Amino acid sequence: MQLILHRAALAAFLLVSVASLTGCVTMPESRAFNAAANPEIKRIAVLPMRESEIDLLIVNNPGYSFGLVGAAIAEANRVPKRNWLREQVTARNFDHIEVFQQAFTEAMARRGFELVWPGQVVENGAKAKRSATGLRKAYTPIDDADAQLDLNFGFVGYAAAGSSDGAPYRPTAIVFAQLVTKDGKQVLFSDHVVYNNVFPGNSAGIVLNPDPTHRYPDFDDMKAAGPMTVDGLRLAFETVAETLAKQFGSVQ
Repeated sequence: MQLILHRAALAAFLLVSVASLTGCVTMPESRAFNAAANPEIKRIAVLPMRESEIDLLIVNNPGYSFGLVGAAIAEANRVPKRNWLREQVTARNFDHIEVFQQAFTEAMARRGFELVWPGQVVENGAKAKRSATGLRKAYTPIDDADAQLDLNFGFVGYAAAGSSDGAPYRPTAIVFAQLVTKDGKQVLFSDHVVYNNVFPGNSAGIVLNPDPTHRYPDFDDMKAAGPMTVDGLRLAFETVAETLAKQFGSVQ
């Protein structure tokens, strides 16, 4: 009986998780950065991110429409595929946070901004209170930078819009960003960048079409590509980083 209840609870949790990934999250209101009105902002403290892991998802998987049993079956099919993808990532020593951090730091530097990253880029220990997007609900004042930047990833990995042949797996990444004043009281910029927008209801934000090189009609095609799937992820995170940096101004 306990095993049955455990599986039911797990399936219920999975249903909620998939719903949060597929458009039921309220997106933050977009606010463009006004560089002309904020010329004093040059040194930006980046706040610790919440944890994120490479994943694999079929959005609109019909299995999730059939209650706990359907969700459990869908997960039994998905999890081994996700594990295979994570094995490829580990074999290539690919760290999506590190790739994004380097690309974003360089892209912002070309625009005249210095990013100050925390010693632990991913939060460790006490966790900040966050909204469903991962952005903080409140900010603590700082005095060692001109502003503070809240960055967090949503889904990261490979995703398909459905289970048909016309819905291939593609590299997918969502990053939410919010720049606030150093006292944490005023929002100076807020938006999110989506690479491969397969999530229904997510029409807002900055949407990027994925590179067609890394398009896999089904999972067997992904397996045949092997390490190339990681190249697709690297391109996704570098492209997202460059696109986000462009929202702060032109290259100097």
